[in-house]
Amino acid sequence: MHTQSAHKLKTRLKHKSSQLVQHIHASVSHFHRNDDGAVAIIFALSIMPLIMLGGAAIDYARASNQQQQVQDAVDAAVLAAVNRIPLQNDNEIKTLIRSYVAANVPNGTAANVNLIAIDRKNNKIRAWAHGSTDTYFMKLARVDSMDFKVKSEAVSSDKAIEVAMVLDNSGSMRGSRISGLKTAAKSLVNILEENQQSSEDLRIALVPFNHLVRVDKSNKNASWLDQNARSSLHRNYHVRDSYRHLPRNSNRMELFQTLQNTEWQGCMEARKHPYDINDVSPSTKYGDSYYLPFFMPDRRDGRSGSYLRDWLSGSARYNPIKDRYGKYYNQRPSRYNPNYGCYVQKITPLTKNMNTIRTDINRMKASGYTNIHMGTIWGLRTLSKQPPFTQGAAYSDKETIKFLIVMSDGQNYYRNYGAYGYSGDGRISGSRNTTSEMNKRTLEACQAAKKEGIRVYTIAYGNLGSSTTTMLRNCATMPDYAFTPRSTAQMVADFKKIAAALNNVRITQ
Repeated sequence: MHTQSAHKLKTRLKHKSSQLVQHIHASVSHFHRNDDGAVAIIFALSIMPLIMLGGAAIDYARASNQQQQVQDAVDAAVLAAVNRIPLQNDNEIKTLIRSYVAANVPNGTAANVNLIAIDRKNNKIRAWAHGSTDTYFMKLARVDSMDFKVKSEAVSSDKAIEVAMVLDNSGSMRGSRISGLKTAAKSLVNILEENQQSSEDLRIALVPFNHLVRVDKSNKNASWLDQNARSSLHRNYHVRDSYRHLPRNSNRMELFQTLQNTEWQGCMEARKHPYDINDVSPSTKYGDSYYLPFFMPDRRDGRSGSYLRDWLSGSARYNPIKDRYGKYYNQRPSRYNPNYGCYVQKITPLTKNMNTIRTDINRMKASGYTNIHMGTIWGLRTLSKQPPFTQGAAYSDKETIKFLIVMSDGQNYYRNYGAYGYSGDGRISGSRNTTSEMNKRTLEACQAAKKEGIRVYTIAYGNLGSSTTTMLRNCATMPDYAFTPRSTAQMVADFKKIAAALNNVRITQ
């Protein structure tokens, strides 16, 4: 419909332009027959047709632009209205469409919705509208305005939507960036909520990340957590520094229990590669498939990160306490502790309660450094039907469409003790450049999501390095799913575009 309207507008412009040229040509001929006319006047009149044609082109461009704005407004209106069919009568829906168009058409653009057809049997709405644009230059040819028409059609779907928002909460997001992100994320939630027929059709998960991700600490007894030191990473025996080894028969959750005033806060370390890039459930056959609770080990006395005395005292010097708890037995950590660095907001699993999502978005705070890989893979896991999160529909469910939205304003960066232990522990040493290896694992996590049919959108905010922008572009399902906003306002606009795309409503024009 866009093309047909534009063609009609162009045809009319051509006709009016021809009349304009004929009118000017007649005037020039009149002056040409007048021998008393000055040469300067004749020259000026001779170029007038070119000037008028240029002006006509400007009028046409303005008319085309306003036609597109009206088309967008009508599209948005039928999108907003189509899912109200079961809830409102025809007059209410028609009022909604006309109000929506009026609110979204820019000032100075005249538009009227002529006809609205509501097909309740097929959950379909059609709308026709017309508009006009006042001319500037073509008034000289007695063309005061240019008319246009638009049409839009929307068909609602009964498919459900599951969305995981993976949002950067690292320190570089402080100030206006985190505020803008909150506005953008909530706008996406609001748009999706407005366009669903039922609250059962929409579920959203929130995955804030910095250098870590965090689950609710109530999961401390979960079967998917490495409760029995099955993972080869559990006791840090892969680390050369024996001072960072945990006791021979220990497990991390028991060490948390024996320490005074210290409990696991829910942060997670990465599973051993390649389990850190997939959604495989834990299995007793594969110890490394279990999820590893975050536990920063005590360092040698006098070193940064030391929070316990290295020498054993009392019953801790004897077995079985020595091998089970060692120096951690019944001690009170100093400023540092096993949870050091665990302060990112916890993950909100898939929920149909949009107020919960909005509240948790408002709670986000910017701190720490950036690990896009951990955010991405845990975003995938929130969409899963298997532990650690089980709220998602099966990947094979044809009635559910899953989306993963990954947003970051900085490159992958690693320091201190984090998701892969210390950088020198060998867990993220797949390449000489740690950032490159983290980018590689982020891409692998995106590939795992796309392999399951999840549609991946990415937002690279601000002036990111070219390698990070390229990585996020490749992470997206297709190039059109990758956004690179340079300002907070543009980021909010891009989130709204993604929300419109996520609405499982098909527009035919």
